[in-house]
Amino acid sequence: MMYRKVMFIGDSTNRGMMYFLMERVNSSLEDWGKAHDSLVYRNINQGHTHVSYSYYPQFWLEQSHRPTFQRALEQLILRSRPLENSRQTVLVAGGVQWLNTNHLRIMREVLAREGLQDIMVVVKSLGMGFHLPVDGIRSLSLRGVQELYRENSNIITAAKHHGYEVIDTFSVTMGRYKEFLQGQCACHFHEVEKLPFSKVPLHRNMKLLRHGEEPGTGTSGTGTGYSDQPTLQHQNQWSGSNSSTYHVRGAVNQVYSQILLSRLCVRDTGN
Repeated sequence: MMYRKVMFIGDSTNRGMMYFLMERVNSSLEDWGKAHDSLVYRNINQGHTHVSYSYYPQFWLEQSHRPTFQRALEQLILRSRPLENSRQTVLVAGGVQWLNTNHLRIMREVLAREGLQDIMVVVKSLGMGFHLPVDGIRSLSLRGVQELYRENSNIITAAKHHGYEVIDTFSVTMGRYKEFLQGQCACHFHEVEKLPFSKVPLHRNMKLLRHGEEPGTGTSGTGTGYSDQPTLQHQNQWSGSNSSTYHVRGAVNQVYSQILLSRLCVRDTGN
């Protein structure tokens, strides 16, 4: 993972993979939150690994105010620059059930336009979720699950056609659906817990750039859903009584996150 820049775009299932990767690479997880905006971490793995994330889709906004996938991807690339047009730069895209083949076409067009056509792209396919009845949340019928399976197969075929790496999370989550962790979103196979003790991290200051928040509120803004002005937060959580360490748990999330790590490290000669 030396000198890699990894960009994640997707929903909270992608965010779970990101935090798992950060904990594994950095030997600790110093920062965690249910971010529904954009995050940029520039001091992972002794500063040798950069990680950025953009939440998509912003389903809580009115349809007319939701950023398009193209807009979200372009903003993620802008905030993650400078980027190298090689496999040292990685884009991980996907989510529980919103991804389709049109998103893959948009990715290909945006990356070509941005001069990033040679980067490594990892497509996280669809996953089980919304398969249990939860008050206020939609749930899938058997026919809906069957249609999801067909759509997932189409995504995998299209991704391989474009030369992208694929993590078939649908087959993993379908076979282990009983390990689904219930929650308001009804689609999670991971959760983050605060450890009762503090480890001494490799890096005491984690620089976090957070986008899309209203200044001084710590809550996501409205309107377009993205702010062009970043807020720099110097994470110095390891001094005094504010020391906190987090751990990503969930066997299913661990399975497909480790697959992601194996794809990223297969050609690495470093750490």
